[in-house]
Amino acid sequence: MKVKLKVEKKWYDVELDSMTRLQLRYKRWEEETLRKAREATDMAVLRELFYELGDRWEFDQATGAWLNEGEPLDAVGMTLKMPGFSEEKERYVLYLFMAYSKGLTRQFDHLGDKERIIIERDTETGQMVCWSTSGHGSVDMYPTDLTGFETLEEALSTCFLVAQPGDHALRIECPECTGLLNTALARLWTIANGTQEFSLKSIDVLTANDIERALDFRFHRYAKAVIALENVRHMLSSTAAARAKEAVLDKIPDHIEKRDRSTLRKVEGLLHILWFRPPAEQFGAVSKLYNELESEPTPTEIQEELVPYLGQLLYALNDVLEKAQYLKWKSVIDRKRFSESELFRGLDLSVLAQQAFAAALEDILKEHTLAYIGYPERATMKAKFLRIFLGFSVLPLRIFASFKATVQSHFFGFLGRIRRKPARTETESSTLEDQGDPEESREDS
Repeated sequence: MKVKLKVEKKWYDVELDSMTRLQLRYKRWEEETLRKAREATDMAVLRELFYELGDRWEFDQATGAWLNEGEPLDAVGMTLKMPGFSEEKERYVLYLFMAYSKGLTRQFDHLGDKERIIIERDTETGQMVCWSTSGHGSVDMYPTDLTGFETLEEALSTCFLVAQPGDHALRIECPECTGLLNTALARLWTIANGTQEFSLKSIDVLTANDIERALDFRFHRYAKAVIALENVRHMLSSTAAARAKEAVLDKIPDHIEKRDRSTLRKVEGLLHILWFRPPAEQFGAVSKLYNELESEPTPTEIQEELVPYLGQLLYALNDVLEKAQYLKWKSVIDRKRFSESELFRGLDLSVLAQQAFAAALEDILKEHTLAYIGYPERATMKAKFLRIFLGFSVLPLRIFASFKATVQSHFFGFLGRIRRKPARTETESSTLEDQGDPEESREDS
């Protein structure tokens, strides 16, 4: 699927300068490494050189290959399908990341901006809204209404994605806005952009269906398992509370109530990990609780009911982690077969963009939490406060910056004209003096 991307032109120069500096650095590293290898007298010296390289070999080797194939602002996108909090809601998270962007970091896996927009669609009413990223990963307070479009693909192909590397933000911009709020926000963003120039390019976005069908990467199943565990935990907590009130009449043993309360507390702690830690850090906690309940010789009713949900979650989590690691490994080790994958057929993606997609997929699982990826309702209090602050401050600050830039441009232009004016007057006076007074010239003649 093709999407129109707008990026401020000034970032092109920043990216180009970063690539040039890293190219020189890579050439020096390559020449120095080859020199040491040629001067090695025996295998012991070569082994010592190999140990000195260590993990640095992967970074420099990959960076050097990417530098020869990439171009500034080369971007690729992908869409992750996720369930909503109710059965009639479904969510889509469109990630956009720069295939090459190493100007601010030297980490191999960091591909520059990896920002996203969140789209939620009501399957019954057809209502569709989109939350853009206002700054530093925090989504806007007020969504953009996309109900006028029949499908998500139609909305993305018609609207523009605007990447703002300086704000670490990504927003959606529709050519024709409906509704008073959307129209007002679009007008304010036009003012905020001021005289800045944008480069417009068409990029490829890997759809959720393509990712799940061609790669068998089922992130939807993992997110659904987390929400299902949370729902069953609320249901069982209510059941346990009701049973506690009837403990005297029902003669429920105290040790069973104690085990149920302990189990539900452990599930509550696990849910905190599932929402607020990256998926790559969750496997140990999920596996521990599942093995503990599954091996219980005399489980309670609540423990028996939790085991299938934990088993499904463990399977789904392990599957996405292994698939992401395998894709990144294959993109580096077996580049040709990876490039010829069914996923990339019909897409105009460079080899660099294909490798960036695989690296970013694993990178997201290592860095981003589930609440951050697609469920801002589950964010921590700190993240919610940051969302409110950035949601109401980014746009006014950009409007002020645009106004300041315009005033400075006119002011310095005015000063330049004043400075040039005396210079011209002085030149004209000297010219007249050289020519002499025309009356005196006539009298002499």
